[in-house]
Amino acid sequence: MVTLPPGIILSPPSPSRGRSILASQFFSPGAVIAVFTHGEGAPSIAIPDNPHLARTCHYCLAIASDQDLRYISPVRVRACTGCRTVYYCTPACQKADWALAHGRGECKAFRRVRAPDPAESQEETNPDHKVLPTPVRALVQVLVRPEMQAAVVDMEGHVETVRTTDPDVAWAGIELQARAALHYLNREMSKSNLAEAMEIVCKLKVNSFNRLDADINQSGTYFNPALAMINHSCVPNAFVQFVGRKAILHAFREIREGEEIEISYIECTLHRSHRQQALQTRYHFTCLCPRCKDNLDIYQVCQRYPHLELNTFSLAPDLDKIRHHPAKEHLNSSLQQYIEEIYPNCTESLQGLTLPEKSKQLRQRWKTCERLRQAELYAVEPLTQVIVDANIYFCEQSNFQYALAVSCFLALNSDPYRGPMPFFGPRVKGMFMVAKLLANTASMPPSASSDSTRSLSARISQALGKMDQATMCQAILAMVIHYCPAAHSEEWQIYHQAKDVLDDLESIPGRETENALINAFVGNLNNSEEPRFFTIAVLKPIQTLAGFALEVMDTEFGS
Repeated sequence: MVTLPPGIILSPPSPSRGRSILASQFFSPGAVIAVFTHGEGAPSIAIPDNPHLARTCHYCLAIASDQDLRYISPVRVRACTGCRTVYYCTPACQKADWALAHGRGECKAFRRVRAPDPAESQEETNPDHKVLPTPVRALVQVLVRPEMQAAVVDMEGHVETVRTTDPDVAWAGIELQARAALHYLNREMSKSNLAEAMEIVCKLKVNSFNRLDADINQSGTYFNPALAMINHSCVPNAFVQFVGRKAILHAFREIREGEEIEISYIECTLHRSHRQQALQTRYHFTCLCPRCKDNLDIYQVCQRYPHLELNTFSLAPDLDKIRHHPAKEHLNSSLQQYIEEIYPNCTESLQGLTLPEKSKQLRQRWKTCERLRQAELYAVEPLTQVIVDANIYFCEQSNFQYALAVSCFLALNSDPYRGPMPFFGPRVKGMFMVAKLLANTASMPPSASSDSTRSLSARISQALGKMDQATMCQAILAMVIHYCPAAHSEEWQIYHQAKDVLDDLESIPGRETENALINAFVGNLNNSEEPRFFTIAVLKPIQTLAGFALEVMDTEFGS
């Protein structure tokens, strides 16, 4: 039987929902509901994926930082001398991982993978390619750990569904993964062993999580049988963040004792058909949550969330606008069909393209999203992704003025609707991006464009020249630090980076008055004087900068 961490309980199974996880007490928005980690009753798997193996400790999952001068105590990883496949940051981590799985047969299996094939010449053998795929390494972990095998016995894997609906591709691939694990573990390729391994592959696919953290360029697989019992909703009341080998469950809104806890297995801001396709493909179920059942758009979902008043301490404190978005038209059937048609052409990753190629793609996508732009539906995909990709493009060009304008626009017109709570992770990251861009543009000289004050760059420069960018940056960083524990944890890299920059700003001589006002604002949100200062010194300048964004997009990507 799976052991649940404090804060949650298991409900009896129902015909439609199966097992459910309920809150055993009241939780306020942003509160930590439960922490999932390796335990006797709920063991876990936490491994990096293949591209990050050589830079990640295989036990604690720390990222190597030995080449990064920003770190005072850099993390260095060394390869396991046995298999030369996994890496460790300390002997203690290696010892712990050896007891967990590596010494139970994983190391030997990885050594067999890297052993030279007699049929290959020395020139043909590339050691860097001699690594099992990430799903196969996860399967190996289950097969060498009896406690993991016991944990997956009662889990759903939809084996028959996969076997009957896609036997030539999906089922064949699962069999190939199972055979690889058994072969390199030097286990008998019997019918029962193969069937068991294939069933485990299916269960891992359905019940595991991707430990994606774009901030530190890390991804991998996380599996915990207790966490896997939490059901899905496209209107979740909770979310999960990963810290090392831990998974931390946070409340996204107020959760009452006895209420079911639900998280989103996918990116829930996607269009309904794409959410349903993603859920059917990997998890084999049709979502019947209110968002899917009533086909609610992003603004309708936002308006249904409670606690919108928390946004009074954010870059978008206009509660009336959040509750009643002034869109020119709703997402009617015609517009829904239009989104279905343009979505595939506007969402393919731009990673790996040259800057001229990215510019061409962004120009095409900006034009394609014209109807969404006319309706001012900036929080609706794929328009949001086009603006985000443009922002990345400007940063890559070191055009920080344009990036700042677009970042401010997203913070006001997209992020609050996609994540109604101000501690929503992408909103916190967006605020941090604004703060960093304010720091970058503060040191830039005024534009010397030939068009003088008529040029867009010159007008942005003039606007920035009238702003106290240090105070703006300082206030926004204080908000980032305030929300980081609820958005992720105090172990989040953004939390420490924001504290470092804020410490530098607060130490600048002559800023005692600004420091006092900002600290008073953060410390006493109910006082009227400090919020007035925040409106004048931060919010209005942010709105001014955001006002340049659409002109920036049209200038760069318009016809």
